[in-house]
Amino acid sequence: MGSWIKNNTFEAFLLLLVIGVAGLSYWHGGKKGQVYDEAKESYEGLDAAVRQLHAKRPSPTTDNADDFEKQVDEYEQTVSDLQAKMLTYRPDKFEAISPPKFIENLNAVRVEVTNAFDAQGVEYPGDQFYLGFKNYTGGLPKEGATAHLNYQLSAMKALFDVVSAAKPSALLNVHRGLLAVEKDKAPEPAARGRGGRRVARGTSQKEPPFESLPVEISFASSEPVMRKIMSDLTSHPDYYFVVRSLRIQNEKRDQSPAKDDVEFDVPEEEGAEDDPFPGFEDELPADDADGSVGLEDPGVVEEPVAPALAEGDKGSRVLGQILGAEQINVHLELDILLFKAAEADAGEKKNPS
Repeated sequence: MGSWIKNNTFEAFLLLLVIGVAGLSYWHGGKKGQVYDEAKESYEGLDAAVRQLHAKRPSPTTDNADDFEKQVDEYEQTVSDLQAKMLTYRPDKFEAISPPKFIENLNAVRVEVTNAFDAQGVEYPGDQFYLGFKNYTGGLPKEGATAHLNYQLSAMKALFDVVSAAKPSALLNVHRGLLAVEKDKAPEPAARGRGGRRVARGTSQKEPPFESLPVEISFASSEPVMRKIMSDLTSHPDYYFVVRSLRIQNEKRDQSPAKDDVEFDVPEEEGAEDDPFPGFEDELPADDADGSVGLEDPGVVEEPVAPALAEGDKGSRVLGQILGAEQINVHLELDILLFKAAEADAGEKKNPS
């Protein structure tokens, strides 16, 4: 073998070169095949991801992205408008006043409200009516509670102004639950989280920007008056009233309509009052051309002819209304929302904790 290589040096070199090229080609081909397999696997993965994205609704296209950004902008604008509207209900100042000053304000507001009820002819509980603050007729409130009480007093005046303007038959009762500050307690945080879900104790949550001041009133009125009161309260420009519960009872809920409740209108005949001889023609004999008197054909039945109505006459009401005009007793549970005062909010922004 060695002698052959010596005698055939060129051929041996050529053979060695061919073997080297073949080995190098095999190695290079293997690397390329591995790269191809990796590229194919990557392509198939990306293709599956693209197909999955296109299958989504909405698909992630440029048009859909632009439309989504537009919806987000509209949502942000709506939230901003709502926030600006809610901020108008914040009191400019929320300051404590002296307890005697609150009693003075209570008596003045009571006089204004009762005068308004008297002017509109609305009945109210009389001397026992103190707008829900009867517990302060014989004593002074706590000084730390006067800011909340004075704001609630102003809101109660607005509430009774709405009620008196609607003219119900009577204001039956007013109940105002004691506030937390009247009990030397801090305002209780919201009991539920987002979506009404219960919040576990110990869970950190942001303090709500408002406090609820609950009030209950009962009044008697017609249904249209009740609707007006509800509409005016929920659209009040100065105070934010939230209706928590509404109960309505018909004053005749235990009584069904009786036969005597049905009223009929009996129309009067035209010209009856102007006839000087009523019933005179009824006693005269029939005026027949052939001189016969009182002969009737028993086989002929004449159909009665309804009198024609004059133009513009729609006829007379025959059956009176027996349902739907009763009075109703309404029990209304409200929350007056006390938003954080503007000056307090500005102070927190200057001195963040």
